[in-house]
Amino acid sequence: MKLSSKLKTMGKLKTLVRSASICLVFILSSAVTATLEAKSYPKQSEMQNLSKAQIECLSINAYMEARSEGEKGMMATIFVVLNRTKDNRFPSTPCKVIAQPNQFEWWGKGKTIKEPEMYDKAKELVYEVLEGKHKDFTRGSIYFNAHHKAPKGTMCTIRIGNHSFYREVKK
Repeated sequence: MKLSSKLKTMGKLKTLVRSASICLVFILSSAVTATLEAKSYPKQSEMQNLSKAQIECLSINAYMEARSEGEKGMMATIFVVLNRTKDNRFPSTPCKVIAQPNQFEWWGKGKTIKEPEMYDKAKELVYEVLEGKHKDFTRGSIYFNAHHKAPKGTMCTIRIGNHSFYREVKK
């Protein structure tokens, strides 16, 4: 092989190595960014550590608020409460979120569970959500209502039966 041919080959090899290095740096920086972004949200394992009382609050709320909307409606109400616990404007536990004044129609009115099978389904859905079996299809909603009127600064993400779910509009 002639010297000029060897130099050309080495030049191509150098270019290839440089390109591979750039790709590797990009891939590694993407992985670091993804890791940092993942750490900014509560880990699924942390959410699984909710006490039985917190799971009970989520289950009763899902049942009371959305049993007539089926599984999807109950899951959506579970996501709303969990999304609120991640927002520093709301309490950090499901029970405290649910007990806030004027937030959930049924709270504090002495309502009882009249359909045990539906309540059991709500509880099953809470566990499934906490285990990560379902994604937040409400896209981060922190409000819902049956008026279908968006609270100020929000947009509707999904409508399920008689309920509309809302998340804040990013500024």
